[in-house]
Amino acid sequence: MSINKSYNHLSELCFKYQQDKFYVEKIPHTILSKSQKRFKISPDEKVIAYLDTTILGVGKNGIYFTNYGIRWRNLGGKAEKLAWEDLDEVTSITIQKNVEVYFDHKKTFLLGGGTNYPATLFIELLVSIRDYLKNYSVELLFEEHLLPFYTETNEIKNTCVLFEKYEEAFEINNGLVVKEHIPKNTDEKLREHYHLSSQDNIIAFLSTLPFKKQNGIVVMEDGIYFKEPFVSLYYPWYAFRDLTIMLAEDELIIGKNNVFHLLHCNMDNSEVMLFLRNLQQVINILHDDYVSCYKSL
Repeated sequence: MSINKSYNHLSELCFKYQQDKFYVEKIPHTILSKSQKRFKISPDEKVIAYLDTTILGVGKNGIYFTNYGIRWRNLGGKAEKLAWEDLDEVTSITIQKNVEVYFDHKKTFLLGGGTNYPATLFIELLVSIRDYLKNYSVELLFEEHLLPFYTETNEIKNTCVLFEKYEEAFEINNGLVVKEHIPKNTDEKLREHYHLSSQDNIIAFLSTLPFKKQNGIVVMEDGIYFKEPFVSLYYPWYAFRDLTIMLAEDELIIGKNNVFHLLHCNMDNSEVMLFLRNLQQVINILHDDYVSCYKSL
């Protein structure tokens, strides 16, 4: 089986704590382009995640996680940093005034500004990283794990087809269109709206807001997007395979309490849930088969 890419434990952990404006792996270029100048991130650093704390989401202030450590810039302040080895030595991580993050009773950086990321959740993430470093090491935090090329055997597309109700002659569908059934103009708008390149392979699209036609769930070759006003989430398949997803009336609760609305979705809510569960099942089978095959080599 071909190799798609690799991942490390920090990226896997960050995806579990993903919220809108907390970008993991797929950081918009308009934001990332400011990182070297405003955050003093060197060209050889690998950026894992970024929490944007600006009101307009322009990336001038916020918090970066890189393979070197944590880098941040508060409103009106200068770029500062903390190495992972130093985080390992921190005993207490707390929040005060709902925006001030303290390491061992010393104010370190601010969550205030334009971010709606829950302060207590960010502290939980920092504590999880700190505890991992204490129990293991920086080397294990960034140890690369190889991934299978999930779409090689077409199971993801076949799963999407099972839930598609498409009759072109009668213009009937339940909001889900797969591959060749995605209109060219829709494909173009999705690529613009989700910042996708021409090389990115769109497998399926489920529209959940008909009056905002680019919003919904996009199934890709490498992962899945959930997007609507004020919610923008991306999970690569390795993070999606054991992602917590629950159905609560007309809402999906994704990961750490991300609310994704289904009120205007043409597909029945329970069918959407079954669709996502089936995708998770397929991904887990492909992942486990790959791991078994890799270990036997």
